[in-house]
This record gives sequence, structure tokens and C-alpha cells, in this order.
Amino acid sequence: MTSHEQKAKAPPDADAILKQFRSPLVRCCGAILLTSLKLVKFMRRVSWKSIENEQCSAIEGPVIFASNHQSHVDTHVIMDTLPNHLRKTTAVAAAFDHFADREGTSPKKRFIQFLVAALWHAFGIERIKSPLRSIRTMQDLLLRGWSIVIYPEGTRSRSGEIAPFKGGLAIIAKKSGRPIIPICIQGGRNVLPEATYIPLPGVIQISYGKPLHFGEDESSTEFMERVETAVREMAGSA
Repeated sequence: MTSHEQKAKAPPDADAILKQFRSPLVRCCGAILLTSLKLVKFMRRVSWKSIENEQCSAIEGPVIFASNHQSHVDTHVIMDTLPNHLRKTTAVAAAFDHFADREGTSPKKRFIQFLVAALWHAFGIERIKSPLRSIRTMQDLLLRGWSIVIYPEGTRSRSGEIAPFKGGLAIIAKKSGRPIIPICIQGGRNVLPEATYIPLPGVIQISYGKPLHFGEDESSTEFMERVETAVREMAGSA
């Protein structure tokens, strides 16, 4: 196995991620693609309604956004509803095994990786092997002033029900000292169901909760329960 192949198997570090984001090609393609998506949204009669978004307007990053996950459209809705001052320096943690070219042999996956980076500042994190490298990467991004969107369920919900949140998020919040903004998205499964690429007409609702800080005497389990409860309460009040 060559050294290039070994590197290809690991998620990128913060330096590699930010280098890709700064690429003129990535930035140019991102602007074109986002304009195209606005046209698709209009033509397919898709809309989203943001609740309590004014809370985000007062937030100075970096922060951690923790959202439930039902559809591939969720990421676009989050990024599109963030205030501009947050959106410009917000990155999205995506499953490395799903989007990235782990073996370094798939042009298709490399192209998809380029697209999601251009559109949403998405980067790969490990969810199969040890997550420690990815946790350090996200901490590094936060230290450099970047906010992060994370889906604590670990994958999309096929049933629409919110799955238990995984604990890695608590480590990042505790070590970085940054607050978590809970997010609840509903309606994405109806607009872009699994294995579809053309959206259906519909309305997506996105709710933003109040910032949550890791308490001094709080355990990781207790903190994650608070974050999960906040998302579930927003889902129940919709």
C-alpha cells in the first residue's frame, strides 16, 4: 500500500479542509451551484419556514449546531437560513465513509466530495473507526473561528423518528467551551425522500433553540440528554 493510499483512508485535518474551502475553483463553483439550487427551489415549489432564527442573529461564532437528520435537503436548509455572518464560516460534518473516496479509487466519490464542499463547506468525519482524529479536527476548526453543523444521530432517520444522540458531540463541546445550538428540521423527508434527487413540492420547517453550555458538574451523558431533549421538544411543538 502506498503512502498516498494510506492518507486517502483517513478523514482530512483542519489544514486540508480549510485549504479546500479557500480554493478559487471551489468558491466559484459554489456560487454557481447555490444560484442553481435557488432556481430549483422556485421551480419545484419548495419553501422553508424558519422559527426563532432571530436568536442566531445575535450569536457570535464559533458555535456548534446540533440537528436531527431526515433528508439530504436538511444541510441546505440549515445553511440557507443561517445569518450571513455565521454562514460564511460554518462547516458541515459529513460521513466520511459515505461521501469520501476512502480507497482513493472512485472519481464519482471525489466529485461528490467536491460538490458538497463547494455547496455547504462539508468535510468528512469518521463514524466507523475511532472518531478521535475527527474530534480533534472539529476542535481545531472551532479554535480557528469556524462554526460546525453536526448530526448527532449519526445518520439519517429512515422512520422520521429522532434517534438517540451519540456522545462525541459532548466531548467537542466540553473541550472547546463553545455552546451548542439545537436545531429541529421537519418536512425534509416529504420534500426529498431517500434515494430521490428531484425535490417534491412542500414546506420544510426549521427551528433554532437557545444556546446550551456544558455545565461544570455535568456528565457527557447528562449534557447530551439536554441537547436531545431540546431538539425533541421543538419537534413536539411544531
